[in-house]
Amino acid sequence: MKSAVVLILAAALAAASLSVTGDACGGVPSMPIDAACRAASPGPAMYSLCMSILQSLPPGSSDLATYAIGAAGAAALSGDSAADAGRRMLGDGSLPGDLRDACSGCVSDFGNARQAISGVADQLGRCAFAGLRQGFMDALAAVEDCTSKLALAGGESTPLYGMVVGNRDRTVITFRLATPLMG
Repeated sequence: MKSAVVLILAAALAAASLSVTGDACGGVPSMPIDAACRAASPGPAMYSLCMSILQSLPPGSSDLATYAIGAAGAAALSGDSAADAGRRMLGDGSLPGDLRDACSGCVSDFGNARQAISGVADQLGRCAFAGLRQGFMDALAAVEDCTSKLALAGGESTPLYGMVVGNRDRTVITFRLATPLMG
């Protein structure tokens, strides 16, 4: 339920932001969800993820900026869920020291990733595409930092690790949807 609310809010914000500029952002390609996901997905698993994200958005605009904002909302929600899982793991007194440190670092990393992906969504909503690449690189770097910390601490079998990989995939889908906008 929480994820549906966040995705709907992200899409509504996208539509509201883009409607201020008239017919969305000038020169932004529009296409069906299937075509956008085929273009943004390097393989079947990413295509399925992209389709599930974009099909959950309210009907309306079919431009890449709106799709990317909706996908950014999904990435932000996924990151919030991963950070919550990390906090829950930290509350479990049975974690070994290395894994505890990794989880603590991941909670911090996801704060950084959230800030970066929120900045990307804001830029997309304002049709300001010039600095998008750096925002995506910052978000992905934060997620990869968490992935490395967990791997080094032997946390690859934890539920948190799977959530981190899922968040990385959502961030990559968002990036690939927005890539044509970055010129």
